[in-house]
Amino acid sequence: MRALIAVAEELNFTRAAERLHLTQQALSGQIRQLEQRVGTRLVERDTHHVELTPSGVVLHERCRSLLTGAEQAVAAARATGEEPARLTIGYPAPLTHRIAAPAIELFTTRHPEVEITIHFGELLDPQGGLRGSAADVAIVYGALEHEGLDLHPLFSEPRGVALAAGHPLAEKESVTIAELIEEPIIDVPSADPASRDFWIAAKHRAGKPPRVGATVQTVDGIVEAIGAGLGVATAVPAVVEAMGAAAGVVYRPVVDLEPVQFWVARRAGDDRRPVLDFIAAAVDAGHDRDSPAPGAVG
Repeated sequence: MRALIAVAEELNFTRAAERLHLTQQALSGQIRQLEQRVGTRLVERDTHHVELTPSGVVLHERCRSLLTGAEQAVAAARATGEEPARLTIGYPAPLTHRIAAPAIELFTTRHPEVEITIHFGELLDPQGGLRGSAADVAIVYGALEHEGLDLHPLFSEPRGVALAAGHPLAEKESVTIAELIEEPIIDVPSADPASRDFWIAAKHRAGKPPRVGATVQTVDGIVEAIGAGLGVATAVPAVVEAMGAAAGVVYRPVVDLEPVQFWVARRAGDDRRPVLDFIAAAVDAGHDRDSPAPGAVG
């Protein structure tokens, strides 16, 4: 919602991305995902100008109305002399925003009085800022160390492989673990062994360490390393779509690799009302997805 508003008001992706503290790539990914959700093009863009389509104009007006209502509710709360409720939502990486957007939109519709801040975490922090108290709740995914956290399941997505467009396996519609196991990987160091083991498919390696083609610490680093043909990485489709074909990276399903579970997480025992309300909104938004989720983990 905020992505479309920023683009509509700035009519410039560079300025809109700076306004939202995002990379242009991440902002473009959010707009593409919004267009996919509504089923029509919202923004026309070329090298010289940016403009909204008629559908984009209509949706922008609706989004602006919702945001104005939220701002007015916050102002009303302040006018009473009471401190407005605040909530910081964490992501392990900015590319998770496409996944979290439906939950945030539903929450802000239900609770416009709550001020929201987004904590864009790092790939090295799979808990999305919950360990260091940078976030109150977080959208997390994959396997991770969850001691001291309550995880509520949202949905799952298939896990495949991101590889260079020129890689021999890119010619296939899908691949198997056996075809990938000897490929060099793009490694992301993590203080969470469970998370790293999940993304390198350690359980399928029979105790044999993978060959490391490159070690990186950022999403951009992963994209550059894969595009350069230094290695491959397991991923979900949404992440590879956000990277964009222009980076020379493609996604192929891995038919015998476990899917990726997405969760909304909080610190165990944190029963503050905004935290519980966001979890409820995230779970309800997750019900709109096709993949069923198992029970909560705590």
